[in-house]
Amino acid sequence: MRQARGFTLIEIMLAVAILGIIAGIAVQFYKNHIGEARIGTAIKDIRQAEVVLNDLAMDNNLGSLDGNSGAMLGLYLDSGSVVLQDPTTADTATVKRWLDPWGGVYRYQRDTGTNGGVRTDSGGTVTNVAGASGSLAPQSYDLFSLGPDGVQSGDDVVRGCNGSFAGLHEDLSGC
Repeated sequence: MRQARGFTLIEIMLAVAILGIIAGIAVQFYKNHIGEARIGTAIKDIRQAEVVLNDLAMDNNLGSLDGNSGAMLGLYLDSGSVVLQDPTTADTATVKRWLDPWGGVYRYQRDTGTNGGVRTDSGGTVTNVAGASGSLAPQSYDLFSLGPDGVQSGDDVVRGCNGSFAGLHEDLSGC
């Protein structure tokens, strides 16, 4: 009569190694998917903030959005309204931080370095001049998330080119 045999140590080690390789590949695909989903969420949030900020500008006769010359501000929520404040001094007891998918505050910065800081068309003509007050249109601005590393770099998710681009900073080429 034939005696039943079990698996050898080599066969078990080979099976464990194959399962380890498959698990490593699956984890990497999962991490890539999560990263892409976070970028997509940041782009959606930035587009939503853009709409809110443009409405804020229109409600204020197209005046500047913050009265600040190029300072980097954070986006915060206060009783359902968006407010712009310095992230280093914001009173988080009274306002709620609008966080990106990586836990950082979304940033807002006016572009005061081009076209005198006012919104212009491609020929340099000022556009969107307010009717009643005669004030100029809101200055162009950037909205961005500092991305997974939390510092300004190529992995930041940005709104640039006067709103014609939203995506990774590394994908932003001239406007």
